[in-house]
Amino acid sequence: MKQLFILLMLFVSVKGECLSEPNTQKTIVVAASASLPPYVIEDTNSGIQLEILKAAFKSQGISNIDIHYMSNKRAEQQLMQGKVDIALNFPPVLTSHVYKSDELLRYQNVAVSLADKDLKISSIYDLAGKSVLAFQNATNFIEAPFKSVTNILRSYEEVVNQEAQVDHLMKGWVDVIILERRVFLYYLEKYKQSAEVKPFIVHAIFKEAPRPAFFYSKTLKNIFNLGLGEIIESGQYQAIIRLDGTEYAQLSEPELRE
Repeated sequence: MKQLFILLMLFVSVKGECLSEPNTQKTIVVAASASLPPYVIEDTNSGIQLEILKAAFKSQGISNIDIHYMSNKRAEQQLMQGKVDIALNFPPVLTSHVYKSDELLRYQNVAVSLADKDLKISSIYDLAGKSVLAFQNATNFIEAPFKSVTNILRSYEEVVNQEAQVDHLMKGWVDVIILERRVFLYYLEKYKQSAEVKPFIVHAIFKEAPRPAFFYSKTLKNIFNLGLGEIIESGQYQAIIRLDGTEYAQLSEPELRE
């Protein structure tokens, strides 16, 4: 019955959305950042966001998903050109060919500095005059007035490899790094395995950011939203968040039912 409903959605949508609609039998291509653990982990094709995405589609009978890893900027271009079906990261300003799903989860971007520098940072404006290393495309993802404040920083750079942000901070090469809280904690634990971690301060100066997925097809977005609602209602969504995507991906179906 569920498969019939999905097919009906696709049939009805053809009238309003012309020839670019997805064939759910073909592989769905997802663009994801290669360095965003614990949300996306390339080595295992897992992580919190990927497991939510896969579970939502699986609840709708769709499992043929191919993850392509690339930078945020390339993912943006590929989605707008229709070369991928879904991008997990996309700037807030949408185009006519990009459709935003319901919220998968929320990111909490933070600024982090070393404690011995004793930096007083209680707002975005307090970053002025400091050297800052942020994640790629941060000026398009973080709310105003961050983009304008980057013009009055002592230096400002963005990197794809967020592991390097923790290394630069601990070595004192930059005053502040800006990244998502869970991403920071993940790479901090990894850094501890080979180097000394200096005392640091986390400055929660940014708003929580809802994170949907972004679709080239409105119909595929609607199917995904149905699946997302189902896994939230069943408790599967909460299990993914609680266990971390990598741990969740290793569980078998019987273990999930226990």
